[in-house]
Amino acid sequence: MKEQEIKKLMDYVKKRYDEVSLDYKTFSGDIDTDISYAEQKAITNEELNKILPVVVKKPNSDEMKQIEQEQVRKEQERIKKEIQTRLDKDIESITKDSEELEKLYYFPKKYIEMIIDKKQKGLLLYGETSLGKSYMVKNVLKQKGKKDFCFISGHITPMRFYSKLYANRDNLVIFDDVNILESIIILNMIKASVNENSGNVVEYHTSKKIDIPNSFVFNGEVIILLNDIPKNNEHLKAVESRVLTYHLKFNYEEIIKIIFEIAHKTQIEGTTLQERLEVANWIREVTNQSTNNLNIRFFLQAIQFFKWNKENWKELSIRQIKTDENIQLIVQGVGEKDFIEKTGLHRATYYRLKQKLKT
Repeated sequence: MKEQEIKKLMDYVKKRYDEVSLDYKTFSGDIDTDISYAEQKAITNEELNKILPVVVKKPNSDEMKQIEQEQVRKEQERIKKEIQTRLDKDIESITKDSEELEKLYYFPKKYIEMIIDKKQKGLLLYGETSLGKSYMVKNVLKQKGKKDFCFISGHITPMRFYSKLYANRDNLVIFDDVNILESIIILNMIKASVNENSGNVVEYHTSKKIDIPNSFVFNGEVIILLNDIPKNNEHLKAVESRVLTYHLKFNYEEIIKIIFEIAHKTQIEGTTLQERLEVANWIREVTNQSTNNLNIRFFLQAIQFFKWNKENWKELSIRQIKTDENIQLIVQGVGEKDFIEKTGLHRATYYRLKQKLKT
């Protein structure tokens, strides 16, 4: 952090103490200058919430509006989680019954097994969202009877990341949708954990007091799940060069085939075979190679809409479709000249997208 950010943080601490008529100089929390202002403020705020009494004040109209909005947000989040739970349950039943999915997931599953069996140090598995990466890892762990593992997901600070890695230094650690691409510090720790040439020694130095060593040997294994890999991230490339890498990718025809196999072979609660095939056929009619979000989850969402509102499920579902307008032009048969005129893009882009449709 910069000096002005440290001053800003201390002003915030003073304000919190002033609110409860206490002397802010009694605050004994440490400030880690190696992390960002936002990360340190979150840590400091956590500490203040523990030591300062709660200030009870009557909210004004603007605050009441914010409270109501927050309540709505939380309710939406609850509904989203509920739908997610149902979808995950459906995905679980699908992967058990689908021979096509077993075939398409054969190689990534074998790589995951190699990590679990300690034949490799790490695996970088990436691919578009909603292709079942997280579930596949959990399912293989369950099949192999693996119990000494740790899932780390969501946003995490370098200090907490280091603490988690240290606590699981002899176990398998799975980084699932973690903000590793936003932090060079975290990427360096991952790189060190899989770098056998340097003895897998992971280090983290901070001015803040921590009750664990500043370095340790990581004896476990890592699996990194990402939706995509930036082309010019040198730090991630260094990680990638030290682990197995697999790009999980299905083309349009494969996804449609999977959807129909799911419709035929999977008993989804509250639906008949005829109803599932109706949804699958509709998806085939309204989507094409320009559809960005054609995946297993989209089919299951459409099923949920169908179960909830049989009269308007198509209208509800079609609003969830995301289309690449440039690819859509090519799918419609627009030629090079018209494509350049309509989009303002270079002819090289036209041929690159045409080639993409063939893969």
